[in-house]
Amino acid sequence: MLVKVLGFGSNWWARFGPDPLDCYRFTRHAAYFNSTGLRCGNKMRRHWIVPGLIRFNGTCNVFSSQFPSRAVSLTFECAELGFALGGNRILFQKKAAYSLQADYFLTVVSSDRFGMIDFHSGDWKSASVITVAASQSGEKQEAMLLMRPFDWLRTTLGVWQLKTETFLHRGAALELLEDGRRN
Repeated sequence: MLVKVLGFGSNWWARFGPDPLDCYRFTRHAAYFNSTGLRCGNKMRRHWIVPGLIRFNGTCNVFSSQFPSRAVSLTFECAELGFALGGNRILFQKKAAYSLQADYFLTVVSSDRFGMIDFHSGDWKSASVITVAASQSGEKQEAMLLMRPFDWLRTTLGVWQLKTETFLHRGAALELLEDGRRN
């Protein structure tokens, strides 16, 4: 599965290699995780309503834990979405060739920017949108989604549709539809 990163969730953490004498413990033998999260005071909390995460291994030589934003706009070869240890999981394996088209776009939406999602309604997203993770606490939300071009989601602000155009900064973006109708 090819996934183009349009954004990451708010919550990052790492698991380092087990051997304290290993000189690659914090780089090649580490794993870096990202998911949705909400700031509660000085802490980042998961508050998952859909548990899930994405993972980069230290051997993924394009990903830098010091500068994760450098991976935004890149396309990665990924394992298929799986369910393990109580949540959804996607392993980002390696950077894909530039000429390959993404199957999905990793998109993160927050209530602050896109409005609230009614996760209990049956029509808050198009059928092909995959929820990797979602967090909610009170009026705050964050959702990590795999979307295809022209997929949509409904929030309190309206209907957002994923548009893919070469002139867009990252090649794709969520656009608020004026009339609320989907293509």
